[in-house]
Amino acid sequence: MEKNIFNRFYRQTLGSVAVMAALAFPVIIGVAGLGVDASVWMAKKQDLQTAADAGVIAAGWELATKSNDYMDYAAEKEAMANGYNPDANGNLTLAILTEEEDGSYTIGLTVSEDSEALFSRFFTDKKRISAYAEARVDGVDGNFCFLSLDRSADDAFTSFGSVDLSAPSCGIAVNSSSDQAFTLSGNVDVLVNNVRISGYYDVTGGAADFQYNSLKTNKAPIDDPYEDLEVPAHAECPKKAKALTVNSDTTLSPGLYCGGISISGNNDIVFEPGVYIIFGGSLKVTGGGTLSGEEVSIILTGEGNDYAQVDISGSRQINLTPPKEGDDFEGVAFFQDRNAPSAKNLQNKIVGTSGINIEGVLYFPSQGLWFGGDAGFAGGADPCTILIAKTITIAGNPSIGNNCDNVANRDIEIPDVTLIR
Repeated sequence: MEKNIFNRFYRQTLGSVAVMAALAFPVIIGVAGLGVDASVWMAKKQDLQTAADAGVIAAGWELATKSNDYMDYAAEKEAMANGYNPDANGNLTLAILTEEEDGSYTIGLTVSEDSEALFSRFFTDKKRISAYAEARVDGVDGNFCFLSLDRSADDAFTSFGSVDLSAPSCGIAVNSSSDQAFTLSGNVDVLVNNVRISGYYDVTGGAADFQYNSLKTNKAPIDDPYEDLEVPAHAECPKKAKALTVNSDTTLSPGLYCGGISISGNNDIVFEPGVYIIFGGSLKVTGGGTLSGEEVSIILTGEGNDYAQVDISGSRQINLTPPKEGDDFEGVAFFQDRNAPSAKNLQNKIVGTSGINIEGVLYFPSQGLWFGGDAGFAGGADPCTILIAKTITIAGNPSIGNNCDNVANRDIEIPDVTLIR
């Protein structure tokens, strides 16, 4: 009887279909589940690509600002904020792929993690998903002639008295985040190219005329291009050394000057080519006549509270050019030790009532610089005069420019990070 029942079932078409359906059903469900999971994996792939893009850009900015040790940390933090999950057997790999002679880099980042199979476990338990991104890191020359380094000061770039600054080829960069980081007031006429401020600016007074090509506020600070340059080794100086006094026609030679140099009277002073290290005191220049020197770099250093400063005033005609390319202080006319005390009242001054032509970089990272004069100051219509100081105060009617093709100065650059893949 049972045998007949099974035989009848075996011979029935419907029974055959039922068996085939039973066998095919798991496959159909698995394929359908695989389609659903594939959609999920594609969405996850897009999320990981976003994470990779964000991570490589974050790492690029760390590299651009010379914070190489934080590249991996920044990359992972940004990748996680954009969908990367390290707990899903995640892996993040960051590498510098190329380094060019111009200082640019290409970096690559890969992120991978596992995604569970929700409906297609018949075929696989999980899927490994990866995404890759590349970025290029460049330094962009902003044509800046002014860089104020202080990160928080009011009046980090400011004016004093009547000012007529015509520097249409020059930009101004101010690293202070203060709402009063850049201030102009009174009888001021300023014409410049690009202005970039980490904080904000204030221009007051009906006589103030401030013209620029572009002005950007609340921007990231710009790196100090000379932060790695150090005072050269030199012999020790005796305590309380007296300054060298010069009041007649004199030719000075490179070397160490303990206690400073004081130049006065109506005379002609020549600096021979080379590096002049002034330890303590000041380079004080007054009177008339001339002061000239080719391929000259003046280093201001010291110890304790006695670090050399520069104080130039009077009506003396001054013409100085910096060392040429290949020298240790190429392109640098004045360099003040960054260990110099940084109180607000400590100001270096280069002002005058006659023509002053100082080419190259004037670098005062720990103290302020007052810079100004009358017509003809700083080399005529388009010199190469770059001011980098803790704070900068402009006076008089200086003519500033960045016509630096023949001067080996370092550019003041804005880092730029671009996603390229």
